[in-house]
Amino acid sequence: MYEIYNKTNLSDACTPEILVKEYPELFTINQLSWLIKTRSKNGLSEAGAILKISRKIYILRSLFFDWFMRQKAI
Repeated sequence: MYEIYNKTNLSDACTPEILVKEYPELFTINQLSWLIKTRSKNGLSEAGAILKISRKIYILRSLFFDWFMRQKAI
């Protein structure tokens, strides 16, 4: 957990809704919701890109985009 903290800062965290507004050409809210729901299967949890605090979900942009860029179609 300490390593993740060193790579990120508070301004790196955002909600899924904010990420969709920033990158509408890449994501819809439904796509991000699916990625978040399946985070343990798709590797987002392992990447440390998703925070769940109380009932609120946050995305760590730098870790999310690192994960995103490693995805390849087979």
